[in-house]
Amino acid sequence: MIKDQQHGLKICTMMIVMLYLACTFGASSSSSSNLHPLIIIPGIGGNQLEAKLTNEYKPCNFFCEKWYPLVKKKDGWFRLWFDITVLFGPFTQCFADRMKLHYDIHRDDYYNTPGVHIRVPQFGSTSSLLYLNPLLK
Repeated sequence: MIKDQQHGLKICTMMIVMLYLACTFGASSSSSSNLHPLIIIPGIGGNQLEAKLTNEYKPCNFFCEKWYPLVKKKDGWFRLWFDITVLFGPFTQCFADRMKLHYDIHRDDYYNTPGVHIRVPQFGSTSSLLYLNPLLK
């Protein structure tokens, strides 16, 4: 387990160094060369995620259809990650089904579960990195 963590840390460090070198030496020598890249790497829990379900979504069980999510915004979006209810058995399966990534071999592309739209709230700012769930500050 520790070797896996060390290996992952080495890979992450190498990627950061490669990104830095690419941004530093790949930049043009124009007047914008005095700008420096800012790379933000989310913490161990990642970013907040919100989801919205359409009629195309087929729930994997009764709980997902009737009970989850417990709270939705007026426009239909709800917190997918991190929502405390994913720690409870039946809702863990709902979460996994909605976060599933599918692969289309013919298009060589990935896509979400049909009927599930996922977004990062406040995309482009750091506010979604501060807390996984703002209610648990």
